[in-house]
Amino acid sequence: MRYKTELMSKIRLFCKETLEEKKHIHLLGDDFHYLINVMRCEVGYEILLFNENNGEYSAKIIDKKKKSLILEVINRIRYEKILNRFNLIFCPPKSQKLDTLVQKCTEIGVNKFIPVISDHTENRKLNINRLKKIIKEAVEQSNQIYIPEFYSPISFSELIKKYETSSSNIFFADIQSDISFSNLKIDTTKSNSVFIGPEGDFSAGEIDILRNQDNFFSFSLGKRILRSETAAIASLVLLNNLNN
Repeated sequence: MRYKTELMSKIRLFCKETLEEKKHIHLLGDDFHYLINVMRCEVGYEILLFNENNGEYSAKIIDKKKKSLILEVINRIRYEKILNRFNLIFCPPKSQKLDTLVQKCTEIGVNKFIPVISDHTENRKLNINRLKKIIKEAVEQSNQIYIPEFYSPISFSELIKKYETSSSNIFFADIQSDISFSNLKIDTTKSNSVFIGPEGDFSAGEIDILRNQDNFFSFSLGKRILRSETAAIASLVLLNNLNN
């Protein structure tokens, strides 16, 4: 769900097109429906358009057609390339839990979503287009500019093969780990990822594999058993705060 906040005062929409002053932008489909039928916008209304390449611009609705709106870009409000520091590697939970995970982790700030099919993964068929829509709306709502990438699912073995010779660091949640966040050593010059397992946890064989990889590091979120979406949210919040 999108929100119009008093703090931002203007509606924000992601726009794939190149943004520059005086350019005309045609909005169709979901964005048209949202502005006209949900927010009841009329000609003359100003909104904000943004993307990671051009930044954020103020734009005004100058024409309303049956199935489209024409906006004129006015001026740039801000331009900042704030790169999110962590990727989220995760074993997808089912339905609403997955929606919550994707929405909230986007709001917190994540660079890439990498779904993994492990032995105990519940959800093996993802509607990626729907999840990308949730990501887009979460970015619009949370006053961010960068849209995280969402990858097609890969198997656990493919993940290990992908990263076993990589310089990236992967921090995986392990209830049996005795390593606290204060003891994590994170090199922010490298690519860093958080890996959250499925509801039933990693299998014994998968845990053995993870613990024997040179660039995989376990950490603990405490002794309570957390749902996977809760673990993902908590991990990103704590890791982002640790490195601010």
